Amino acid sequence: MKLASFASPRRQGGVLLLLVFLTAILPGCSYSDRVAPIRLPETASNMVEIDGLKISAQAYTNPEAAQATYGFDARRAGVLPVQVTFQNDSHTQVSVNSDQTFLIDNQQNAWPILSLEKTYERTHKFVQVGETAKGTVTPALLLGAAGAVAGAAIGIVTGSNVGEAMGKGAVIGAAAGAIGGGSSAYAKSTRQIKQDLTDKNMKNKPIQPGQIAYGTLFFPGTPGDEAGSAKELRLSLTFGYNDPRVVVINLATP
Repeated sequence: MKLASFASPRRQGGVLLLLVFLTAILPGCSYSDRVAPIRLPETASNMVEIDGLKISAQAYTNPEAAQATYGFDARRAGVLPVQVTFQNDSHTQVSVNSDQTFLIDNQQNAWPILSLEKTYERTHKFVQVGETAKGTVTPALLLGAAGAVAGAAIGIVTGSNVGEAMGKGAVIGAAAGAIGGGSSAYAKSTRQIKQDLTDKNMKNKPIQPGQIAYGTLFFPGTPGDEAGSAKELRLSLTFGYNDPRVVVINLATP
């Protein structure tokens, strides 16, 4: 690799500072599978019981808790997960009506459920930014999704025009070594995200008598623009084949 000289000590310092910043934030963009534990409704303080059906729900508004449970920084990715558990001790099947189920935030805004595909798109885009910066897989996508800071980083790593303006040379090697990663990790994350979200998503099928069912409802949670808090879950259910009910579950942290 041919090394170019730095334009100035000031520029060099700015580039290295950017690398330190990226090294600090990029690990949060990685994805790893997490098995979310099942908390039975009877053990939850917010349990609601209706005709023998026991329901509890937990919202993951805290970024650290969401990361620990789902294996990625769901909140920064624009997703607010709500884990729901059903214990059907009734004598009839129960179905969830997803199109009439809403998350109510502290400002009394009602947020609809994100489809699995939209949840995947948000998560994939977020993880893609991190993995791309590590392995320089698809820099065009990175530039569009991550803004000026990440754009400057990819410029440094690849030696594109952005990096040329800031001074590259040895910094290219430093960036590659500091950020690390590669295309194999990126490809693995892509497959893993889709399968993992499919497994965790609340399945839209009847809950039979005697069954325990659980899963996650994913709501829009882009920081500053969408749901940032969780007050209630308005859960629309159908008992049997033609008995609609609405259950309100308190999600506020005690």
